[in-house]
Amino acid sequence: MKKSKISDIFPILLFMIFTLSALGIVLASVQIYQRIIRYANEDFETETAVAYMTEKVRSHDRDGDIDTGVFCGHEAVILEDRVVDTDYVTCIYTSDGYLRELFTEKDLLDGCSEDSGNPILEMDDLSVENISGRLMYLRFTDVKGNVRDTYLSVQSGGGGQ
Repeated sequence: MKKSKISDIFPILLFMIFTLSALGIVLASVQIYQRIIRYANEDFETETAVAYMTEKVRSHDRDGDIDTGVFCGHEAVILEDRVVDTDYVTCIYTSDGYLRELFTEKDLLDGCSEDSGNPILEMDDLSVENISGRLMYLRFTDVKGNVRDTYLSVQSGGGGQ
């Protein structure tokens, strides 16, 4: 019994179709992965700043310990602490292209300059607005111009009424 030419070619064609389909799926997956990584890198600084600020506010969420204000001409979130009969303050603000954090005794705050704070991450601007005693609005703008807005609810009722 003789085999026909189609029966000889059919397995090869089937293998080629399978290979091209698999290659197409891999190429599509690579493009999707690259797009996800690009978007993640674009939002890294602003997302990190939001997470950082959220954690700082949550850790200081005691009555009257969270306020908004101005430090050396920059809008700031001001967090107060009391440690062994000494009042401390943490100012989080932007200066010279960085989100900065300054932790010092409250009485020494007036003697600090805007570059006194430790740089946390690259950030062009931080806009802070006290909506009410329990709600703050924050807008972060990174050095690439990406903007991330967030609202933080202060459970203790602080927030500088």
